[in-house]
Amino acid sequence: MLDERKRLVLRAIIDSYVETAEPVGSRTIARRHDLGVSPATIRNEMADLEEIGYLEQPHVSAGRIPSDKGYRFYVDALMEPHTFPQSEVERIEKQLLDAQHSPERALHLAAKLLALLTESVSLVVAPSSEQLVFKHVQLVLLEPTSILATLVLHPMLVKNRLIRTAQEYSPEEVAEISEALNKKLKGITYRQLGMTVLKEIISDFGEIGRVLVDLVLQGLAEEKEEQVYATGASNILTQPEFRDVQRAAALFEALEQKDMLLNILSGAAKSSGVQVIIGQENTYAPMQTCSIVTCTYYVGDDVVGTLGVLGPTRMDYAKMVAAVDLMAQTVSLLLTRHHR
Repeated sequence: MLDERKRLVLRAIIDSYVETAEPVGSRTIARRHDLGVSPATIRNEMADLEEIGYLEQPHVSAGRIPSDKGYRFYVDALMEPHTFPQSEVERIEKQLLDAQHSPERALHLAAKLLALLTESVSLVVAPSSEQLVFKHVQLVLLEPTSILATLVLHPMLVKNRLIRTAQEYSPEEVAEISEALNKKLKGITYRQLGMTVLKEIISDFGEIGRVLVDLVLQGLAEEKEEQVYATGASNILTQPEFRDVQRAAALFEALEQKDMLLNILSGAAKSSGVQVIIGQENTYAPMQTCSIVTCTYYVGDDVVGTLGVLGPTRMDYAKMVAAVDLMAQTVSLLLTRHHR
């Protein structure tokens, strides 16, 4: 454990380095932070912190910078909570909750808002269609041979198809078919839809059933895998760490590897609350100069996805944690409302 003075020095160094991106010297700490000790004492503390692995010295004559171990201790033990102004919270909630977005569109918007709020890359994972549960099937008679079919799946997928029929239907017949379809499908998942059920739908509901089966199969083909959205990648270029073109290019290439991102975020989703993965805690080499802050989002009590931000290890962790938590809570509220 670190004594109180070492904690203060480490926190001061990390705060200064996050702000300036420049190695921090003892005189800078003495001048900018009222620790009540001399630069010489601060130098000694910095040497001790370097010896136990919390700081690094990039050049002999330079000041110190935090190591991954130093950032981890900062996040776990030193970080003060960040609070966004109420006006900022209300603005985000208004943009997400007030507009009549589909859940899928809301996730895209949440990714964009999170990238703007943090000036980092935002990552959002949406569930695969195989995890989705049939919530409601609605048939609306537009004309005797024209029916609008809507499939609503929990938590975040709505699919529509206009059905042109050879047979003419009455409103009462369409209502009866809707009721029968809901009894057959409500509460089952895409994963449970075997060929037997699909053949029964075609057999029981004729041309309407065939169109619905096509719609279901199309949904499975399009959305079978989890989707990951990476937004705000250009924000990386504003960070001093990525002025090196090759380093930036390697990260951009990594962001294109959907399976890798899903593996990282799926691992983070196994724990509740906000999770912080720092530098070399990432198992993927291109990500080891970065940190990732994630949080799961819910529909009711069910975890349905993960969102987060990615940036250099020299990030404002308190702000990132607060931003990711705020967005996860807001998205959870939106999807829960939609589910009702």
